[in-house]
Amino acid sequence: MKIWRIVLGAAGAALAGYGLLGLPTQLGPPQLLGLLVWMAVAVLLHDGVIVPVSTAAGGGLTRLGSGLRPASAAVLRGALMTGVVVTVIAGILLKAQSVARNTSALEGDYAAHLLWFWVVLAGLAAVLVYGIERAGPGRGEREQKTRP
Repeated sequence: MKIWRIVLGAAGAALAGYGLLGLPTQLGPPQLLGLLVWMAVAVLLHDGVIVPVSTAAGGGLTRLGSGLRPASAAVLRGALMTGVVVTVIAGILLKAQSVARNTSALEGDYAAHLLWFWVVLAGLAAVLVYGIERAGPGRGEREQKTRP
């Protein structure tokens, strides 16, 4: 396994180097500066907003679902993360729709679709968690014996 990690890491570094060396030949100085600013803002947004919010949400979700089985907690975390990603994408579409000059572009009802998405996602997650919790002990889990 270690050799594959080394090989894949070297291949990734080589591809990144190839891409970075090609940038100055395809972009002018203003575009390079714009790209660097965009990348810096992306790193700041990721490290300053996304990571703290997801850490706090994960901690709250862990506390809320502390009595759940690990599989149920994984379903909740997956549903929450999927919902957040779809909401961010829908938010971008809603913003673009509000400023679009061409009314035939972006003509979907994104707000209603987002609401229905959350309803279906919450329902599906609830059904899965209920099914997992009602099932017998899973692989690697033991029933806890309590004294009478």
